[in-house]
Amino acid sequence: MPHLIQALPDGPLDLIGDIHGEIEALLNLLHRLGVDPDKRTAKRRVVFLGDLIDRGPNSVAVVEVVQRLVHAGIAQVVLGNHELNVLRGSRKEGNGWFFGDPTDHSQLKRGPVRFASQQATPAEREGILAFLRELPLVLAREDLQVVHACPEPSALQLLPPQADVVTLFSQHEHDVKAELMANGMWDLAAEERSEFAQLVRRDVVPTRHLPAVAAVDEARQSRNPVRVLTSGREVEIAAGAHQFLGGRWRFVRRDEWWQRWSGKPTVVGHYWRRRYPAPGRDPFFDAGLFHWTHGVFCVDYSVGRRYAEREHDVSQGFRNGLAALRWPERVLAFDDRAETVQTEGF
Repeated sequence: MPHLIQALPDGPLDLIGDIHGEIEALLNLLHRLGVDPDKRTAKRRVVFLGDLIDRGPNSVAVVEVVQRLVHAGIAQVVLGNHELNVLRGSRKEGNGWFFGDPTDHSQLKRGPVRFASQQATPAEREGILAFLRELPLVLAREDLQVVHACPEPSALQLLPPQADVVTLFSQHEHDVKAELMANGMWDLAAEERSEFAQLVRRDVVPTRHLPAVAAVDEARQSRNPVRVLTSGREVEIAAGAHQFLGGRWRFVRRDEWWQRWSGKPTVVGHYWRRRYPAPGRDPFFDAGLFHWTHGVFCVDYSVGRRYAEREHDVSQGFRNGLAALRWPERVLAFDDRAETVQTEGF
Protein backbone atom coordinates (compact mmCIF):
# COMPACT_ATOMS: atom_id res chain seq x y z
CA MET A 1 0.00 0.00 0.00
CA PRO A 2 1.32 3.47 -0.82
CA HIS A 3 2.21 6.21 1.62
CA LEU A 4 -0.55 8.76 1.02
CA ILE A 5 1.63 11.76 1.90
CA GLN A 6 5.09 11.64 0.36
CA ALA A 7 8.09 13.95 0.34
CA LEU A 8 9.12 16.24 -2.47
CA PRO A 9 12.88 16.23 -3.05
CA ASP A 10 15.06 19.30 -2.62
CA GLY A 11 15.94 21.37 -5.65
CA PRO A 12 14.04 22.97 -8.53
CA LEU A 13 10.80 21.43 -9.76
CA ASP A 14 8.59 21.55 -12.84
CA LEU A 15 4.95 21.17 -11.75
CA ILE A 16 2.71 20.06 -14.63
CA GLY A 17 -1.05 20.60 -14.59
CA ASP A 18 -3.91 18.34 -15.67
CA ILE A 19 -3.13 16.58 -18.98
CA HIS A 20 -6.42 14.81 -19.74
CA GLY A 21 -5.08 12.47 -22.40
CA GLU A 22 -3.45 15.20 -24.51
CA ILE A 23 -0.35 13.24 -25.46
CA GLU A 24 0.93 15.69 -28.08
CA ALA A 25 0.71 18.59 -25.63
CA LEU A 26 2.53 16.53 -23.00
CA LEU A 27 5.39 15.60 -25.31
CA ASN A 28 5.73 19.20 -26.53
CA LEU A 29 5.83 20.55 -22.98
CA LEU A 30 8.33 17.94 -21.79
CA HIS A 31 10.60 18.88 -24.68
CA ARG A 32 10.43 22.55 -23.67
CA LEU A 33 11.32 21.56 -20.11
CA GLY A 34 14.32 19.49 -21.17
CA VAL A 35 12.76 16.12 -20.46
CA ASP A 36 13.39 13.16 -22.77
CA PRO A 37 10.94 10.33 -22.02
CA ASP A 38 12.72 7.94 -24.37
CA LYS A 39 16.13 8.44 -22.77
CA ARG A 40 14.52 8.85 -19.33
CA THR A 41 16.43 12.03 -18.61
CA ALA A 42 15.37 15.41 -17.22
CA LYS A 43 17.10 18.63 -16.27
CA ARG A 44 14.82 19.06 -13.26
CA ARG A 45 12.47 16.93 -11.19
CA VAL A 46 8.97 16.72 -12.72
CA VAL A 47 5.79 16.63 -10.64
CA PHE A 48 2.42 15.81 -12.20
CA LEU A 49 -0.67 17.29 -10.52
CA GLY A 50 -3.04 14.42 -11.41
CA ASP A 51 -5.86 14.06 -13.95
CA LEU A 52 -3.49 12.51 -16.45
CA ILE A 53 -6.45 10.88 -18.18
CA ASP A 54 -9.89 11.27 -19.84
CA ARG A 55 -11.36 13.33 -22.69
CA GLY A 56 -8.22 13.67 -24.79
CA PRO A 57 -7.05 11.53 -27.70
CA ASN A 58 -4.72 9.09 -25.93
CA SER A 59 -4.84 8.64 -22.16
CA VAL A 60 -3.05 5.29 -22.53
CA ALA A 61 0.00 6.96 -24.05
CA VAL A 62 0.00 9.72 -21.43
CA VAL A 63 0.05 7.20 -18.58
CA GLU A 64 2.80 5.22 -20.30
CA VAL A 65 5.03 8.32 -20.62
CA VAL A 66 4.40 9.45 -17.06
CA GLN A 67 4.95 5.95 -15.69
CA ARG A 68 8.24 5.72 -17.56
CA LEU A 69 9.46 8.95 -15.93
CA VAL A 70 8.30 7.87 -12.48
CA HIS A 71 10.03 4.51 -12.76
CA ALA A 72 13.19 6.30 -13.89
CA GLY A 73 13.14 8.23 -10.61
CA ILE A 74 12.77 11.68 -12.20
CA ALA A 75 9.05 12.29 -11.68
CA GLN A 76 6.29 12.05 -9.09
CA VAL A 77 2.49 12.14 -9.42
CA VAL A 78 -0.40 12.91 -7.11
CA LEU A 79 -3.75 11.21 -7.59
CA GLY A 80 -6.51 13.24 -9.27
CA ASN A 81 -10.25 12.72 -9.22
CA HIS A 82 -10.21 11.23 -12.73
CA GLU A 83 -7.72 8.57 -11.68
CA LEU A 84 -9.82 7.92 -8.58
CA ASN A 85 -12.90 7.35 -10.77
CA VAL A 86 -11.06 4.71 -12.79
CA LEU A 87 -9.75 3.01 -9.67
CA ARG A 88 -13.27 2.89 -8.22
CA GLY A 89 -14.75 1.55 -11.44
CA SER A 90 -16.91 4.67 -11.69
CA ARG A 91 -17.97 5.44 -15.25
CA LYS A 92 -17.95 9.19 -15.84
CA GLU A 93 -18.04 11.55 -18.78
CA GLY A 94 -14.71 11.27 -20.57
CA ASN A 95 -13.49 7.87 -19.35
CA GLY A 96 -15.14 5.71 -21.97
CA TRP A 97 -11.63 5.07 -23.36
CA PHE A 98 -10.99 2.92 -20.27
CA PHE A 99 -14.35 1.18 -19.95
CA GLY A 100 -15.07 0.83 -23.69
CA ASP A 101 -18.25 2.89 -23.38
CA PRO A 102 -19.49 4.03 -26.85
CA THR A 103 -22.14 6.28 -25.26
CA ASP A 104 -19.53 8.55 -23.70
CA HIS A 105 -20.22 11.73 -25.65
CA SER A 106 -16.92 13.32 -24.65
CA GLN A 107 -15.18 10.65 -26.73
CA LEU A 108 -17.22 11.14 -29.90
CA LYS A 109 -16.73 13.33 -32.93
CA ARG A 110 -19.41 14.69 -35.20
CA GLY A 111 -20.47 12.55 -38.12
CA PRO A 112 -20.10 8.77 -37.89
CA VAL A 113 -20.03 7.63 -34.29
CA ARG A 114 -16.49 6.67 -33.34
CA PHE A 115 -14.09 7.08 -30.48
CA ALA A 116 -11.84 10.12 -30.60
CA SER A 117 -9.76 8.56 -27.83
CA GLN A 118 -7.53 5.52 -28.08
CA GLN A 119 -9.23 2.67 -26.25
CA ALA A 120 -7.29 0.71 -23.65
CA THR A 121 -6.76 -3.00 -24.16
CA PRO A 122 -7.40 -5.39 -21.23
CA ALA A 123 -3.67 -5.64 -20.58
CA GLU A 124 -3.28 -1.86 -20.67
CA ARG A 125 -6.16 -1.45 -18.23
CA GLU A 126 -4.52 -3.80 -15.74
CA GLY A 127 -1.19 -2.00 -16.04
CA ILE A 128 -2.81 1.41 -15.59
CA LEU A 129 -4.70 0.29 -12.49
CA ALA A 130 -1.53 -1.15 -10.96
CA PHE A 131 0.29 2.14 -11.52
CA LEU A 132 -2.53 4.33 -10.17
CA ARG A 133 -2.90 2.24 -7.01
CA GLU A 134 0.60 3.32 -5.93
CA LEU A 135 0.06 7.08 -6.24
CA PRO A 136 -0.01 9.36 -3.18
CA LEU A 137 -2.58 12.08 -2.50
CA VAL A 138 -0.12 14.74 -1.32
CA LEU A 139 3.50 15.68 -1.99
CA ALA A 140 5.18 18.17 0.33
CA ARG A 141 8.38 19.71 1.60
CA GLU A 142 9.13 22.69 3.83
CA ASP A 143 8.56 25.38 1.20
CA LEU A 144 5.86 23.78 -0.98
CA GLN A 145 2.81 21.51 -0.99
CA VAL A 146 1.26 19.77 -4.00
CA VAL A 147 -2.23 18.27 -4.13
CA HIS A 148 -4.73 17.83 -6.91
CA ALA A 149 -7.60 19.89 -5.50
CA CYS A 150 -7.66 20.92 -1.82
CA PRO A 151 -5.19 20.50 1.08
CA GLU A 152 -7.85 20.84 3.77
CA PRO A 153 -6.01 20.35 7.11
CA SER A 154 -8.87 18.34 8.62
CA ALA A 155 -8.79 16.00 5.62
CA LEU A 156 -5.03 15.55 5.92
CA GLN A 157 -5.41 14.64 9.58
CA LEU A 158 -7.76 11.80 8.65
CA LEU A 159 -5.23 10.13 6.37
CA PRO A 160 -3.45 7.07 7.74
CA PRO A 161 0.26 6.81 6.91
CA GLN A 162 -0.46 4.05 4.39
CA ALA A 163 -3.70 2.84 2.85
CA ASP A 164 -5.38 1.55 -0.26
CA VAL A 165 -7.07 4.74 -1.45
CA VAL A 166 -10.20 3.01 -2.77
CA THR A 167 -10.72 1.17 0.52
CA LEU A 168 -10.19 4.39 2.45
CA PHE A 169 -12.65 6.23 0.20
CA SER A 170 -15.26 3.53 0.68
CA GLN A 171 -14.85 3.47 4.45
CA HIS A 172 -15.52 7.19 4.74
CA GLU A 173 -18.36 6.98 2.24
CA HIS A 174 -19.96 4.24 4.35
CA ASP A 175 -19.56 6.17 7.61
CA VAL A 176 -21.02 9.40 6.22
CA LYS A 177 -23.98 7.57 4.68
CA ALA A 178 -24.67 5.71 7.95
CA GLU A 179 -24.83 8.99 9.86
CA LEU A 180 -27.09 10.59 7.24
CA MET A 181 -29.41 7.60 7.37
CA ALA A 182 -29.47 7.65 11.18
CA ASN A 183 -30.53 11.28 11.32
CA GLY A 184 -33.11 10.85 8.54
CA MET A 185 -31.44 13.18 6.08
CA TRP A 186 -30.71 10.43 3.55
CA ASP A 187 -34.41 9.54 3.17
CA LEU A 188 -35.45 13.20 3.06
CA ALA A 189 -33.02 13.82 0.20
CA ALA A 190 -34.40 10.78 -1.67
CA GLU A 191 -37.91 12.21 -1.33
CA GLU A 192 -36.79 15.60 -2.62
CA ARG A 193 -35.04 14.07 -5.64
CA SER A 194 -38.11 11.98 -6.50
CA GLU A 195 -40.18 15.17 -6.87
CA PHE A 196 -38.03 16.33 -9.78
CA ALA A 197 -37.10 13.26 -11.85
CA GLN A 198 -34.14 12.39 -9.60
CA LEU A 199 -32.61 15.74 -10.64
CA VAL A 200 -31.08 14.23 -13.78
CA ARG A 201 -33.34 15.84 -16.40
CA ARG A 202 -32.44 19.35 -17.47
CA ASP A 203 -36.03 19.98 -18.58
CA VAL A 204 -37.46 19.10 -15.14
CA VAL A 205 -36.39 22.25 -13.31
CA PRO A 206 -36.69 22.17 -9.50
CA THR A 207 -39.12 24.88 -8.43
CA ARG A 208 -37.69 25.30 -4.94
CA HIS A 209 -34.56 24.85 -2.89
CA LEU A 210 -33.92 21.28 -1.75
CA PRO A 211 -32.16 21.54 1.63
CA ALA A 212 -31.86 17.80 2.29
CA VAL A 213 -30.26 17.19 -1.12
CA ALA A 214 -27.83 20.02 -0.38
CA ALA A 215 -27.01 18.64 3.07
CA VAL A 216 -26.38 15.12 1.77
CA ASP A 217 -24.24 16.29 -1.15
CA GLU A 218 -22.20 18.61 1.05
CA ALA A 219 -21.61 15.92 3.67
CA ARG A 220 -20.61 13.25 1.15
CA GLN A 221 -18.18 15.58 -0.58
CA SER A 222 -16.70 17.54 2.30
CA ARG A 223 -16.43 14.84 4.98
CA ASN A 224 -14.62 12.26 2.89
CA PRO A 225 -10.91 13.18 2.93
CA VAL A 226 -10.19 11.40 -0.34
CA ARG A 227 -12.94 13.37 -2.07
CA VAL A 228 -11.69 16.63 -0.53
CA LEU A 229 -8.08 16.15 -1.59
CA THR A 230 -8.94 15.04 -5.13
CA SER A 231 -11.94 17.26 -5.94
CA GLY A 232 -12.31 19.85 -3.18
CA ARG A 233 -14.98 20.79 -0.66
CA GLU A 234 -18.52 21.87 -1.46
CA VAL A 235 -20.95 24.14 0.39
CA GLU A 236 -24.70 24.72 0.13
CA ILE A 237 -25.78 27.39 -2.35
CA ALA A 238 -28.26 30.17 -1.71
CA ALA A 239 -31.92 29.35 -2.29
CA GLY A 240 -32.84 29.71 -5.96
CA ALA A 241 -29.26 29.47 -7.24
CA HIS A 242 -29.34 25.80 -8.25
CA GLN A 243 -27.73 24.89 -11.58
CA PHE A 244 -27.65 21.91 -13.92
CA LEU A 245 -24.02 20.77 -13.91
CA GLY A 246 -22.38 17.42 -14.55
CA GLY A 247 -25.65 15.82 -15.62
CA ARG A 248 -27.79 16.80 -12.62
CA TRP A 249 -29.33 19.70 -10.75
CA ARG A 250 -26.98 20.79 -8.01
CA PHE A 251 -27.70 22.57 -4.73
CA VAL A 252 -24.08 22.87 -3.63
CA ARG A 253 -21.18 24.81 -5.10
CA ARG A 254 -17.42 24.60 -5.01
CA ASP A 255 -15.88 26.02 -1.84
CA GLU A 256 -13.23 28.58 -2.84
CA TRP A 257 -10.94 27.61 0.00
CA TRP A 258 -7.95 29.38 -1.56
CA GLN A 259 -9.52 32.74 -0.69
CA ARG A 260 -8.94 31.89 3.01
CA TRP A 261 -5.62 30.05 2.71
CA SER A 262 -2.86 30.92 5.19
CA GLY A 263 -0.68 27.81 4.98
CA LYS A 264 2.49 27.03 3.05
CA PRO A 265 2.68 27.75 -0.70
CA THR A 266 0.41 25.26 -2.44
CA VAL A 267 0.08 24.26 -6.09
CA VAL A 268 -3.08 22.54 -7.35
CA GLY A 269 -4.70 21.49 -10.60
CA HIS A 270 -8.38 20.58 -11.08
CA TYR A 271 -10.04 23.98 -11.43
CA TRP A 272 -10.05 24.52 -15.22
CA ARG A 273 -8.24 27.84 -15.25
CA ARG A 274 -8.20 29.99 -18.42
CA ARG A 275 -5.27 31.75 -20.00
CA TYR A 276 -7.52 34.34 -21.66
CA PRO A 277 -10.08 36.69 -20.09
CA ALA A 278 -13.30 34.83 -19.27
CA PRO A 279 -15.02 36.49 -16.29
CA GLY A 280 -17.53 34.40 -14.45
CA ARG A 281 -16.17 31.03 -15.63
CA ASP A 282 -12.73 30.77 -14.04
CA PRO A 283 -12.70 30.54 -10.22
CA PHE A 284 -9.25 32.12 -10.19
CA PHE A 285 -10.12 34.92 -12.64
CA ASP A 286 -10.49 37.64 -10.01
CA ALA A 287 -6.86 37.15 -9.04
CA GLY A 288 -5.64 37.44 -12.64
CA LEU A 289 -4.79 35.01 -15.40
CA PHE A 290 -1.33 34.21 -14.05
CA HIS A 291 -1.67 35.21 -10.41
CA TRP A 292 -1.37 33.48 -7.06
CA THR A 293 -4.17 33.74 -4.49
CA HIS A 294 -3.02 33.81 -0.86
CA GLY A 295 -0.10 31.54 -1.67
CA VAL A 296 -2.14 29.13 -3.85
CA PHE A 297 -1.57 28.64 -7.57
CA CYS A 298 -3.72 26.59 -9.94
CA VAL A 299 -1.63 25.29 -12.83
CA ASP A 300 -4.53 23.63 -14.70
CA TYR A 301 -4.94 25.80 -17.81
CA SER A 302 -7.70 23.65 -19.28
CA VAL A 303 -5.88 21.68 -21.95
CA GLY A 304 -8.70 19.18 -21.37
CA ARG A 305 -11.04 21.52 -23.23
CA ARG A 306 -9.26 20.84 -26.49
CA TYR A 307 -11.59 17.92 -27.23
CA ALA A 308 -14.45 20.45 -27.35
CA GLU A 309 -12.46 22.82 -29.56
CA ARG A 310 -11.79 19.96 -31.99
CA GLU A 311 -15.54 19.47 -32.26
CA HIS A 312 -15.52 22.87 -33.98
CA ASP A 313 -12.70 21.86 -36.34
CA VAL A 314 -9.93 23.61 -34.38
CA SER A 315 -6.67 21.74 -34.87
CA GLN A 316 -4.13 24.38 -33.85
CA GLY A 317 -4.07 27.73 -32.09
CA PHE A 318 -5.99 26.29 -29.15
CA ARG A 319 -7.23 28.76 -26.56
CA ASN A 320 -6.25 26.49 -23.67
CA GLY A 321 -2.92 24.88 -22.93
CA LEU A 322 -0.87 22.47 -20.87
CA ALA A 323 1.21 24.38 -18.35
CA ALA A 324 4.15 23.77 -16.06
CA LEU A 325 4.95 25.99 -13.09
CA ARG A 326 8.71 26.15 -12.58
CA TRP A 327 9.57 26.31 -8.89
CA PRO A 328 11.15 28.25 -7.23
CA GLU A 329 11.23 30.70 -10.16
CA ARG A 330 7.39 30.79 -10.28
CA VAL A 331 7.52 30.96 -14.09
CA LEU A 332 4.96 29.29 -16.38
CA ALA A 333 5.88 27.31 -19.49
CA PHE A 334 3.23 26.15 -22.00
CA ASP A 335 3.21 23.34 -24.53
CA ASP A 336 2.40 25.64 -27.46
CA ARG A 337 4.18 28.90 -26.61
CA ALA A 338 7.89 29.56 -26.88
CA GLU A 339 7.83 32.37 -24.33
CA THR A 340 7.42 31.85 -20.60
CA VAL A 341 5.20 33.87 -18.27
CA GLN A 342 6.21 35.22 -14.89
CA THR A 343 3.46 34.60 -12.35
CA GLU A 344 2.44 37.45 -10.04
CA GLY A 345 0.96 38.10 -6.63
CA PHE A 346 2.95 35.50 -4.69
